[in-house]
Amino acid sequence: MRYALLAFAIVLGLVPASAAEEQRATIGVLTCTLAKATDNGANNVMCGFKALGDSTAEERYVGTVQGLAQPAVGKQVLVWSVLGPSASKPSPGFLAQRYARAKAPGHPPSWVGEKNSAIALRFETHEGAEIGNAIRELELKLGGTSA
Repeated sequence: MRYALLAFAIVLGLVPASAAEEQRATIGVLTCTLAKATDNGANNVMCGFKALGDSTAEERYVGTVQGLAQPAVGKQVLVWSVLGPSASKPSPGFLAQRYARAKAPGHPPSWVGEKNSAIALRFETHEGAEIGNAIRELELKLGGTSA
């Protein structure tokens, strides 16, 4: 009976669907360097992901950021907390997907994965808050790993 009520509440939108899924926890940090804009208005990024508790391996990603009104000037570093299921270790390349801006008033800007919505990025760069607020989409591709 309790599950039927939860399912009914989710359908009505009273409880967010994520409440039915496993809670997200911080599983690592994604640090990106914002590069100059391309011809289509996207800004290129080069990123490194470091899992919490893993002192050696780092995954490298390349990608694009959409939504910045003005091109990046000089080197700008953006930092995101990576949120995901706490019960499993991230598999290589798990961040390689497109992320769309989630709308959550009163919360730090965050982006949710389109292929794997269990993965989310929460913007942590305070000096670049205006950049974080402008980004509407981020797409990452695996660039390599280091041991």
